[in-house]
Amino acid sequence: MNQKSFYDLLSRYENGNCTEAEKLWVDKWYHNLNSKNFKDLSSTALEEMQTNAWHNINNTERKPTPVLKVKRLWPKFAIAASIMVAFFIAGLYLVNYNHAEQSFLDENAGLNLISKTNESDSTMVIALSDASTVTLKPQANIIYPKVFAANKRTVYLKGSAFFSVSKNPQKPFYVYNQKLVVRVLGTSFWVKSATDNMPAQVAVRTGKVHVEENQKSSLFAFSKEKLAQPILLTPNQKGVFSEHHLNKTLVSKPIPLAEAYNIPTSLSYNFKEESIREIFKTLSEAYGIEIKSDNEQISTYTFTGDLSKKGLYEQLDLICGTISSKYYIQGTSILVSKN
Repeated sequence: MNQKSFYDLLSRYENGNCTEAEKLWVDKWYHNLNSKNFKDLSSTALEEMQTNAWHNINNTERKPTPVLKVKRLWPKFAIAASIMVAFFIAGLYLVNYNHAEQSFLDENAGLNLISKTNESDSTMVIALSDASTVTLKPQANIIYPKVFAANKRTVYLKGSAFFSVSKNPQKPFYVYNQKLVVRVLGTSFWVKSATDNMPAQVAVRTGKVHVEENQKSSLFAFSKEKLAQPILLTPNQKGVFSEHHLNKTLVSKPIPLAEAYNIPTSLSYNFKEESIREIFKTLSEAYGIEIKSDNEQISTYTFTGDLSKKGLYEQLDLICGTISSKYYIQGTSILVSKN
């Protein structure tokens, strides 16, 4: 019953037009109002009585029964349970997140481990006991032994760092992070831990790098079928990890191999009426990247220009611009195609 209906009932009660059931019902409320006689009330008192009576009815109608009390307790219980679940999930996340690091610490418990964090705004170079060096990016952290074990060299990285590893085939070098395990013999490469905006990555400058998923990344063991297939990376290649998959592609700024290894080269990037086929061969040799075309006509074109002081992608932009074509990165190779 809403307020308008209640006032209508009182009017019909005053005029004697209500049913016996309605009359008994209103009489009950009059009795609760000190048994005042309806007809003895002034219009002002009547209006006040109607308002008070309506509020009493409204409150009574809303008074919860024991069942409703149980229901009202349920949201409180649900909120408490949600909070407990949230704390449980957060705790589980932290345990999972630190599981790879804790596993590394446990496996190297017998060694004198050092932990360093680059808290500056510039890079920090750390010399390891085997003459390898690590260049830490700002906010990156590395855990490493003061002296490596007899059979292998292992470090744990959080954040991004560039490694220049001394060659020692009898003592492989391993870089662990939350998602990946990187195995090398002697090479230089970047390792980047996963962030909210970027997946875990490994980019190779020199040598060869074996990359696999870190099986200790979670408190729960993954089946072999679910784990990412390991990959082998060579210079100017990059491995990107996401959702138990390791994909191979090219780095964002390929470097000529002669520059990366600091060795002399006779290759020239100053071309004069050189066929596109020969230019692609030169660039492929220079960067260690396969460059091909899907149209035989492209190979017959010629190009004239000095590309000596330009990066690979800028070189390709200029070449493709003169022959009305485009290039696409396909895995670890480059495909030049007609527009």
